[in-house]
Amino acid sequence: MPITHSPQISPPLKMSAQILLGSQDAASELGIELSPSLEIAGIEPDQLTDADQFIPVESINRFFNDVAARSGCDHFGFLVATKQPPNRFARVGQLVKFAGTLGVAIEDALRFSLLNSEYSAWYLEQDDQYAALVRKTNVRLPESTRQLTILAVTLVYKALHSLSAGKLNFVQIHLSSGTPMNRARMESYFEVPVLFNQVHNAIVFDRRDLQLPIPTADAQVYELIKQQLTAIADASGVQKSFEARVVHEIKRSLGSRYDNLIFVAEQMGLHPRRLQRDLQARGSSFQALLKQVKVDTAMDYLQQSDISISELSDFLGYQNVSAFSRAFKRDVGVSPDMWKKANKPA
Repeated sequence: MPITHSPQISPPLKMSAQILLGSQDAASELGIELSPSLEIAGIEPDQLTDADQFIPVESINRFFNDVAARSGCDHFGFLVATKQPPNRFARVGQLVKFAGTLGVAIEDALRFSLLNSEYSAWYLEQDDQYAALVRKTNVRLPESTRQLTILAVTLVYKALHSLSAGKLNFVQIHLSSGTPMNRARMESYFEVPVLFNQVHNAIVFDRRDLQLPIPTADAQVYELIKQQLTAIADASGVQKSFEARVVHEIKRSLGSRYDNLIFVAEQMGLHPRRLQRDLQARGSSFQALLKQVKVDTAMDYLQQSDISISELSDFLGYQNVSAFSRAFKRDVGVSPDMWKKANKPA
């Protein structure tokens, strides 16, 4: 009798609920209720504002599609993106902030997967005159991804505009979807022609702008962050103890809203309570590991760079300088300034 194997069912691909931020503001502008669409998509109302949760990509896509259909707004994804707050991308976001030029920043963003996910990826393509960031999806969803795609393109446009301090010369926006009813609003926002029914979804700009200097560039801090990110990337495939795996995930997300128990547990494929129990069995805890990573990282930067205390507090994800200084003094015994003076090489 032949042995048969049941097909292995992969867990649903998930995405951070951060992608939903701005949905309520967009709905208010349109004068619509989101409750029916949330119910159809199986999304809880609190997930519209709690970005620390994770939702199946299919559910998020279904939500955007249903809202667009119910409201008659075929550019709902674009509207949501324009209302989203600035994103925090942990240390990779800080890396591009300190990069010397826009081209280097984009190269690092792609190398360290700032723009990429399991669902989609971006690629930089160039010719003699133009450069383009092109978005391609890795997974085919059962429903149209029109809203999700325009949302993603708009968010990357916002990031490029911010990173270049508004100096990047955009040329065109390419979208594979059909022309929406409110095309004029989109072109007014992007301030360049938006071409629809294109082969790829892309952001096109002047190739010479890859040499644009980043206003916040700092070579010393940049090299330090890049060394640490490279070390994290190189250690990704190495066998580690359970605690070391947790520390690795904390380092990957440090300084973002994701350096927390829920996100790290999600990345490790564990329930948060299970992760805590396993750490407790080893005489540790998630908060103890997070605190140690933050202290060690702060010491590295205070000793090896001239980064300001304000920049460092933001880099580590603190609300303000006072919060960072209090935490550092509580854990180390002296203020960051005093520790730096005592330990900075001559």
